[in-house]
Amino acid sequence: MTFVFQCRDEQTTRNRQKTSSLCGLLLATERSRSRWRIAVSIQTGGPLTQHPETASSSSTSSRLRSNMQQRSIKTCILLICFIHSTTAGNILAVLPVASPSHHIWTSPLVRTLAERGHNVTVISADAQKTPVPNLTDIVVTGIYEILHQEFDFETMSDTFQLFSLDMVYEYMYQVCVIMLKSDAWKQLMAYPPDTKFDLVITEASGSECLIGGVRRFGDPPIVSLNGFSVPDWVFETSGTPNTLSYIPNFAYSASDRMTFWQRVTNMFFYAYSNYIYRYRYIPAMDKAAREYYGPDVPLYSEMKHKIAVSMANYHPVLDYPYAITPNLIPVAAMQIKDPKPLPQDLKLFLDEAKEGAILFSLGSNLRSEKLTPEKRKVLMDAFAELPQKVLWKFEADSLPGQPKNVKISKWLPQSDILAHPNVKVFISHSGLLSTHEAIYRGVPVIGIPFFGDQPVNIQKLVSRGVAIQLNFKELTKESLLKAIRTILNDSSYRENMKKLSAKFRDEQQTPLERAVFWSEYVLRHKGAPHLQSAAKDLNFIQYFLLDVLAFIFLIPALLITVLYWACIRRKSNQNRKHKLL
Repeated sequence: MTFVFQCRDEQTTRNRQKTSSLCGLLLATERSRSRWRIAVSIQTGGPLTQHPETASSSSTSSRLRSNMQQRSIKTCILLICFIHSTTAGNILAVLPVASPSHHIWTSPLVRTLAERGHNVTVISADAQKTPVPNLTDIVVTGIYEILHQEFDFETMSDTFQLFSLDMVYEYMYQVCVIMLKSDAWKQLMAYPPDTKFDLVITEASGSECLIGGVRRFGDPPIVSLNGFSVPDWVFETSGTPNTLSYIPNFAYSASDRMTFWQRVTNMFFYAYSNYIYRYRYIPAMDKAAREYYGPDVPLYSEMKHKIAVSMANYHPVLDYPYAITPNLIPVAAMQIKDPKPLPQDLKLFLDEAKEGAILFSLGSNLRSEKLTPEKRKVLMDAFAELPQKVLWKFEADSLPGQPKNVKISKWLPQSDILAHPNVKVFISHSGLLSTHEAIYRGVPVIGIPFFGDQPVNIQKLVSRGVAIQLNFKELTKESLLKAIRTILNDSSYRENMKKLSAKFRDEQQTPLERAVFWSEYVLRHKGAPHLQSAAKDLNFIQYFLLDVLAFIFLIPALLITVLYWACIRRKSNQNRKHKLL
């Protein structure tokens, strides 16, 4: 049987193989009674040392061998106290959201699980850049081309924030149906009937039409990943209280301290979002599932109860603090690692930026090359007037009219660039991953949001004094230059961001370690049913005690009514008696 070791010690947690080798060495030493003595400082936790046995007499040698056995046993007991083992699992990751940024966020989890000895099968639109032992990629081809034809992300910046929810749900529906009808999904469904998975990792949205099909693999428990902080449906599937009085809707730009009218607006956002989700989005997903699998397929309303743990891109420093249930795990910034050395051309460009550098990127879905010539001219005219150097994520081979201080690249190692000390400003579309990376690296932001949660993300930064928001449709050379110069010349933006970064980083364990632990926790405890809140099984009336309130108000009302009619009847009887007299 294969085992995955996770030692409580910080160093061996990072290198499980060393721990396994150490245990093997100790056990082999005890069995063979070799000439080496293992001295372990149990009280101080000192390092292992080895030295040859030098005793000459047989009695001394026997005594030393006995001591060696005792110490070996003590060492193994000590290590066992710090090590717990989990049988390696067979894991299926269904990741339908076609977005390079989502792949960057989810990839560390599936890769780490594979590196820890689990057998991981991943179906998604993106393959791993480098092969990983124990990890099998099933790639959905052509999905990006279809989505870029269906959606014009630039025009979404013109949509009223409330109605942008329609586009978000439509996008999620499309990615699910495209994967459902893909050859990659057919390949997965063609696995032998006796194929079993011990755990399914999937995205909380965009997978609803797919998830019924995984029951054929042994009805495994589900770990849900969500890259949008905590939207309404994650509150529901985790049983976490969604208190509208101080928790703003994921698509509403408000803080946790709302005015009366903001709470009214928040309620409308919640009601509209739930209306679309329950009466349009989920029924459409159920219909697609029935058309593909047949009428007997378990629908999402049934399968969502298999969600053992929900992992959300949530951090209280940015997203405001609120009570969460034990099965809702915050894993914000799971993708961020120690910065890697930059490619030589980028390093040289930034090192020579004596006046500082600016990073401009609209993320992985928005493409700068698709911007109108007028907007590109606005950006280039503004950049040309700056003494700072500008790194621009631009997806074409050339940029006509490119200023001398601007360097373009189709892809940039964004997090590593933000870690460079010369980067002073990050001009961003305000996607959540970019927002987290800016906070983690301590770089102030100029946000130009387009759709989804982007307006919400930048508003959270603006409210903390670390960012400036600009409207894409109203963007001019003057407004962009004013924002850049304000951040460069006002030191409070960088100072506030450094303070925010320190709070954001200060955690007991890394988000990735937390995600790996809870994935394996669900494996160890067969779905962890003990973590599930009873709130998940309550309907709207039961959850808000409307039936209890009705009962409480109904009983007095009935008593008053009975007494009232009794009094009237008594008075009526008395009047009749008076008339008879």
